[in-house]
Amino acid sequence: MGIRIPAPGSEGALPHIAAHAGRITLTHADTAPDDRIGGRNGATTWWQDGTTSYVVHFRSGHTHGWTMADETDTAVQAVDSLREGEDMSPDRLWAALRDVRRLRTRLEALESELVLYARETGVNGRPKMSLREIGEATQTHHTTVDERVRRARSGEGTAEWRHWLVQGTYRESMYGTASETV
Repeated sequence: MGIRIPAPGSEGALPHIAAHAGRITLTHADTAPDDRIGGRNGATTWWQDGTTSYVVHFRSGHTHGWTMADETDTAVQAVDSLREGEDMSPDRLWAALRDVRRLRTRLEALESELVLYARETGVNGRPKMSLREIGEATQTHHTTVDERVRRARSGEGTAEWRHWLVQGTYRESMYGTASETV
């Protein structure tokens, strides 16, 4: 069954991180795990037919987790098609372009909210991360991070789909207002 290497942060994983802790595995009707190259390893299974599966396990529901997983699946299929030189139908190409744009917009909202979260006060009374640490993680100069945080806090620089991300949560009323149509 291969060597099990826990994903970073998966030790003592919460129930919703079951795939990374190896408590969820996949089956495949047409092939078996390829133990020579890792077999089943946490969230990932390498199959003898040369394909790989990765479990995305979430509790954020259809509107958030499933939507992003589905758009990511479309993007990965498009990557495979482009790399293999496969022809994509006009409908499939249109769907890939649409889903990649939507996923990018959702990820931009997520990154922006994570930056705001990182600047919120932590248990030690200081921000969870410094501007320089955020800059290193996002490959952005710390002065640009500072400006981004100030604009978002005032409500003038919130991400386009912030509302999609924070709707129905305590974060919804934080940092000004954000309106969008998904």
